[in-house]
Amino acid sequence: MMKLKILIADEDSVSRNLLKSSLLLWGCEVIAVEDGEQACRQLQAGNIDLCILSWKNSKLNGLEICRWIRQAELKKTPYAILLGENPNQEEIRAAYLAGANDFLTKPLRLGEARRRISAVAAKIAQVRSMYTQSRLMDPLESYRLDLALHEKAHGRA
Repeated sequence: MMKLKILIADEDSVSRNLLKSSLLLWGCEVIAVEDGEQACRQLQAGNIDLCILSWKNSKLNGLEICRWIRQAELKKTPYAILLGENPNQEEIRAAYLAGANDFLTKPLRLGEARRRISAVAAKIAQVRSMYTQSRLMDPLESYRLDLALHEKAHGRA
C-alpha cells in the first residue's frame, strides 16, 4: 500500500487510538484529533490524502466537516470516509450529499477498513502516475491525443 497521510477525527479515544495504531502498522502517516475544529485546522495545514471522520464529533460533526472540505479552498481535497454506528439509508444518503466518498461502520472491522484504505491508496497512486506521465509528455503530442479523443467522442473519427 502506498504511504498515505491520514487524518482521524474521532472523539472516542478507544476507536481513535485503535485506528491510529492499525494505520501506523500499515505504513501510513497519521494525525489523530478529537474534534471537528481540530480536524479542519489540520486539513488547512497539510497535504492530507484521506480523512476518517466520526459522525458524532463535537464542535463539528463528520457531515459538517465533509461540507466544509468541499467548500474550502484546500491545497489538496482529501478522500473522506465517514465513520458511524449502524447508519440507515437516509443517513448514508446525507453523508454522500455532504461530500463523503465512503462510509465505515462502528464497531470498526479492521480488515474491511484496510481493504477500503488500500483501494483509496491505489486510486491516489493511479492519479499521481497519470499526472506525472502527462507532465512528461510532449505538449504537441498531448494536444494531438486530446484532439483525437474529442473527434472520437463526437463521432468524427
